[in-house]
Amino acid sequence: MTTTIRNISLKEIISFCDQDIIHVFGDYADVDVKYLREPSKVDSHTLDWVNHRGNDKQQMAENSPAMVILTDSSVNYSEKLRLQKKILIQVENPKLVVAKIGNYFFKERKQPKIHPTALIHPQASIGKEVFIGANAVIGDCKIGNNVIIQESVIIHDQVEVGNEVIIKPGAVLGFEGFGYERLEDGSLIKFPQLGKLIIHDQVEIGSNTCIDKGALSDTIIGKGTKINNLCHIAHNVVTGRNVIITAQVNISGSTIIEDNVWIAPNASLRGHQRIGKGAVIGMGAVVTKDVPAGETWIGNPAKKHMKS
Repeated sequence: MTTTIRNISLKEIISFCDQDIIHVFGDYADVDVKYLREPSKVDSHTLDWVNHRGNDKQQMAENSPAMVILTDSSVNYSEKLRLQKKILIQVENPKLVVAKIGNYFFKERKQPKIHPTALIHPQASIGKEVFIGANAVIGDCKIGNNVIIQESVIIHDQVEVGNEVIIKPGAVLGFEGFGYERLEDGSLIKFPQLGKLIIHDQVEIGSNTCIDKGALSDTIIGKGTKINNLCHIAHNVVTGRNVIITAQVNISGSTIIEDNVWIAPNASLRGHQRIGKGAVIGMGAVVTKDVPAGETWIGNPAKKHMKS
């Protein structure tokens, strides 16, 4: 694994994390951090961290080869840590703070550009600082600022993409949904798919995920929602904010998913349902009814999980 190496002043990191920090122990005046690393490769130049949900947190901090360690406030600045001249940074959630630090200081950022093989409709509106990868196809749609559209993404007409959206390779967005009515002889007639697909700010859409536009209303993906690879989201689906949709989830048409819902891998939602705020849908669940806010549903057919 390639490690991104930096020489970042710990003063700068502490300043960046100021609102998250409970207390800093040790002298960090002339200390630099080079990288984040997996536990087996931590050394004295690593910014290490101790998961606040873990066991033996004090021992993990004291035995870490790193000089700079993020922990929660249950880890004390013991005599052993002091003699080792370690720097202990106490925060409420070390993993969250490491994520912030990693994204800001260590993550490689794609530079804005449009690959010469990308096909873009002449009337498409493309915002500022946008990356569009090789073989992407962009229809007559609107793309916001600081958007990353990776290789072989297809975005059809009448799609609106907000700011700071990430769309991973192979995603297909805004094509007609699957809706038919039967004639008297049993043959099928397509129901008109006239709506839009609206993707709000800070959404992430995984590889090979398909999201259909609406039929008579719009399909809407709420701000901050994260969608993993190989998902299908049908016409007229509306998600709230900060919904997590993990891999291979199928959401049938006209489903409403409220804020902060978490949907586990391979779950399937029948359609025309409401999933309440903060609900959890378990792995492989087949959801055929509305799910009240805050409840966890599992199984096939899915039912409320009664904790023992």
